[in-house]
Amino acid sequence: MRKYIIFIVLIVGFIFLQSSTLYDRISVRGVTPDFLLITISLSAFFMGPIPGQIIGFITGLVLDIIPPVGLLGLLAFTYTLIGYGVGIIGQKVYGNSVLITITFMFIVTLLKAAVLSLLAVIFLEAGYFGYFVQGRIFLEAVLNSVITPLLFLIIGRVERKFVT
Repeated sequence: MRKYIIFIVLIVGFIFLQSSTLYDRISVRGVTPDFLLITISLSAFFMGPIPGQIIGFITGLVLDIIPPVGLLGLLAFTYTLIGYGVGIIGQKVYGNSVLITITFMFIVTLLKAAVLSLLAVIFLEAGYFGYFVQGRIFLEAVLNSVITPLLFLIIGRVERKFVT
């Protein structure tokens, strides 16, 4: 139960960060890291597929509702898939390697963009590939991959201190 609390506190904090003006200041060439995607992926990696998909679904649904943008459920579906997929792969991988999480984060960021683009083409606008325009998604993948080890180490230390 304490593991859930760690990730819930992180997610709530990052939701507030994303809605503040401070979030725009940490951008590189207009691209900001997706702290929520990182947190969902790490929660799935640490706790498994079921908690990962639950945390992904709830986070995505909150983001779909506040502020309402596009079609309700796009982020909920995407983050649920990511939470479940990373949880499954995380169970198959031996140990908690920072290098593995960096690689996962890069791939997961590209996967998020592909799923959201596919859903946008199906439900919103034909020919939409906004996530892949001008290489922005690759910059986001690099930013997410750079930030992931820091959160990985912080979560690992907090987990060892409070959970055990």
